[in-house]
Amino acid sequence: MNPKRKPVVAGRGTSLRPSRPPNRGLAWWRGLGRAPKWLLATVMPLVLAVAVPGVAPLVADRTRDLFSGDVLTARAESYPDLVAGQYWATDAVITEPATGPATGRVLDEVRRHTSAQLGVSGHQVTLESHRSGRIDIEKITAVVEERRLPLAGTAFVADPQGSEETALVEFRLDSGAGIEIPALVPSDTAGARPYLTDGKIRFVEQGKPEHLVIRAKTETCFCRWRVRIEYSYRGDQRTIVLPPPGQPAFATTAWGYHAVEYNMHTGDASQTAQRHDCQAQPAACRFKPRS
Repeated sequence: MNPKRKPVVAGRGTSLRPSRPPNRGLAWWRGLGRAPKWLLATVMPLVLAVAVPGVAPLVADRTRDLFSGDVLTARAESYPDLVAGQYWATDAVITEPATGPATGRVLDEVRRHTSAQLGVSGHQVTLESHRSGRIDIEKITAVVEERRLPLAGTAFVADPQGSEETALVEFRLDSGAGIEIPALVPSDTAGARPYLTDGKIRFVEQGKPEHLVIRAKTETCFCRWRVRIEYSYRGDQRTIVLPPPGQPAFATTAWGYHAVEYNMHTGDASQTAQRHDCQAQPAACRFKPRS
């Protein structure tokens, strides 16, 4: 080394510049930009949720949207207790002894076959939101899948001892020329209002399951039907059908002539139902509801 040569110092009469320390924050963002799209879709909303107050609920919803389609879940079940009395019919002719079998056993036998509540049936649909954003109910209808003559094998009749419960939704299965029946606000008049004009449940919120208590009526058919609910979530229109396809539909049958009737005498302390042969003794049977 030449001792007379001055050392080269960056920035002093040379083209060299001192190197800057790396910007680690910028490098992180650049690295994130090269990440797979699925990772970006997951990480970016979380970053925004931390940086921007009030964004967390929306971020949580969008994250759930990526990995789950269960915006709204629902379950459907028969709810015969809605109707105060027990009025059932089946297509089978039940041949229990005429000496008065136990009421519970007869009703279980009626319901073991193709059966339905007579005239008016009770049902319940439970809706549960899995998003923080409000889910608005847009339309509720009953979709009739099958219409045929009323069940005419055996009827089970037990008049009420108390009052019936209040329904939120009513379907008049005989109304309309098509198979889709609009939901109504329950009323004793012919001009009942559409449900969503003043129905009690118009939207579903997270953490608050909503129960649609439903009454269905028919005077002409044995009908199998399902509930169709159209709803909107953050601008998207969606539909749910209950009971879901693959499960038995709801069923309601009209009063009419039947071969056998079991009539439960509510004042009978033995709690038995009397069997009547309606073909031999039609006067002993009831073929229409009491007003």
